[in-house]
Amino acid sequence: MKNHAAALLILMLAGLTGLVNAQTQTTVSAQVPFNYIANGKTMPAGECKVSVDNDGQAILRIASGNKQIFALPITNDSAKASEESKLVFHKYGDRYFLASVSRLGQNRSYTLPAGSLEKELRASNVEEKDVMLVASLAMLGK
Repeated sequence: MKNHAAALLILMLAGLTGLVNAQTQTTVSAQVPFNYIANGKTMPAGECKVSVDNDGQAILRIASGNKQIFALPITNDSAKASEESKLVFHKYGDRYFLASVSRLGQNRSYTLPAGSLEKELRASNVEEKDVMLVASLAMLGK
């Protein structure tokens, strides 16, 4: 009987550990000095926060000012962990598009697929530049 109670207690503690891990979320944030487009939506300049939810398929939650959107990124795995958290934007003239997100110490980055406007700018041979903003990490409870 004592062995069953001990086994049950161990299983409950293991389950609670998983629940605690599920309740925390890593958020990458950076001050973005320009308006930008993410997943086809114009986002305001200011503090940009990007959170990753991963329940089988990664989902990015992107918040800036009073706007919030969700995006399904392409997940990229690398043998080398990222040396810094960063947001990368593609710049065409005076338009910026959020292109990818990397987190410090992770072997995974997230790329947002190009939308129709970005594809149109590429097709019309507008010069593309990459703009990288170093970001900070925060662990948040959900």
